[in-house]
Amino acid sequence: WDRVKPFYDIVQNYYPTASDIFSGGDSTTLRDSVIQPRMVLTENGAAIPNQQGWPLREAAMLMACTGIARFCLDTMDAQFETAFQALLKTHFYRREHLEDFTSISQADDQLRKGSLTVTGYFSPQQRQTRIENHFEELRSKFL
Repeated sequence: WDRVKPFYDIVQNYYPTASDIFSGGDSTTLRDSVIQPRMVLTENGAAIPNQQGWPLREAAMLMACTGIARFCLDTMDAQFETAFQALLKTHFYRREHLEDFTSISQADDQLRKGSLTVTGYFSPQQRQTRIENHFEELRSKFL
């Protein structure tokens, strides 16, 4: 909520008034306004709202929506990472596991049997890296 609240307040304060792009006005001005790109790139390659021909509040809302989408994606990534680490700790936690699973592909197959949803979120290379890291932690713990 803390991340979204500033944008929520903007929407609440802005809602009663209509944006310039939707107001009646001259059809030529309106058409030119609609044709303008909504975002432009700076010399550094950063996307910023176009300050000419488009209401800044609408551009700010677009940026806010992008921020919310990024927040959701980051949250999903963190949740799947936590779930994958829990899956590793559930399946591989004893010294014998280091000996039983001589290859990463065997360990990956075992994990995929445990949860296709969690393991399917990651690419085979990402899974391999995480499994190798977990096995290294087990080796350092037991050896």
